[in-house]
Amino acid sequence: MDTGDDAGRAPREELDRQVRGHYGNWRDQPKGLACAVVAAFCLLTTLALGVVVLLIVLAINR
Repeated sequence: MDTGDDAGRAPREELDRQVRGHYGNWRDQPKGLACAVVAAFCLLTTLALGVVVLLIVLAINR
């Protein structure tokens, strides 16, 4: 039963700040994850290209 009494509760502004702080941090994580995925893709692509070039050079020298 809601009596409309806010005794013992945090003010609305404080709750809004806490929610913004929590979800603001949550939103930043996918950006970091996406950056890590792109970096891993670039690294693996570069390594694969290097291996292909090495194999071609070795095949030509035979």
